[in-house]
Amino acid sequence: ASNGKCYRKCNFKDSQVNCLQISPDKLSLAAAGNPHIKLFDTNSLSEDHILSFDGHTSNVTALGFQSEARWIYSGSEDGTIKIFDIRSAACQRNYENKGKVPVNTVTLHPNQAQVISGDQNGCVRVWDLVANKCFAEVAPQNEDVAIRSVSVSSDGRMIVAANNVGNCFLWHMDSPQNCSAIEAAPKDSKRLHDTYILKCLFSPDDKHLATASADKKVKIWTLPDLSLKQVLEKHQRWVYDCAFSADSSYLVTASSDGSARLWDLSNGDMIRHYTGHKKSVVAVALNDTSVE
Repeated sequence: ASNGKCYRKCNFKDSQVNCLQISPDKLSLAAAGNPHIKLFDTNSLSEDHILSFDGHTSNVTALGFQSEARWIYSGSEDGTIKIFDIRSAACQRNYENKGKVPVNTVTLHPNQAQVISGDQNGCVRVWDLVANKCFAEVAPQNEDVAIRSVSVSSDGRMIVAANNVGNCFLWHMDSPQNCSAIEAAPKDSKRLHDTYILKCLFSPDDKHLATASADKKVKIWTLPDLSLKQVLEKHQRWVYDCAFSADSSYLVTASSDGSARLWDLSNGDMIRHYTGHKKSVVAVALNDTSVE
């Protein structure tokens, strides 16, 4: 990341890559496609994966790691959310959306016991891993507008969802350990872009929200009032994904213009431009550690 040079390639021969995540211990990279999830060793220069997670029957649209990297969670256009054991690759839990409505986005609550999903019918759902069921759901706009991305603040006190028409919905939780308040009307509902928001993401310090859009822009919003701080404009096509550095000072973005870019958020400057892909770059992960 520091010099912009490619030092390794990982083979994903099954399909396109839809999403990427680096494990909390920084030892593994998970990549999801259609319909498999592959795990790569970050300390190896091998192009081949070390483990495959199978069970989905369509595009895997979201994935992530449990805080101790004991299991991964995933969501798919097949209408399911799955929990896989990291050692055996066995599917431990399977949650099915009503009517198998495609799942577009999934994130894990910091309490490690609740998974939050957004789907093609415009619903946000909270799945309790202890009770083993969906215990809260809401359609913040209507069932005709898909939820494209959801995010939870690191302290568990805020949940945000963004949809296909550029609207963003922000909930403030009464308790950082319980997401049931999501069934109430969101505290804030704002039009942040004029078209698809493809990614919304809280910064690790919970002071800002980043939104990436089909309008070729990434916007940085100050919390909790969602006032606009910065607009990052260099990409030539849709911006699909973004990731903050651990100290919240930098943001890396991925675009269908075939590139990724690194931004210094202290001044909004682009400081690195990563090229070399021949097709759209729709996912990005940053292997970064906060230094006290």
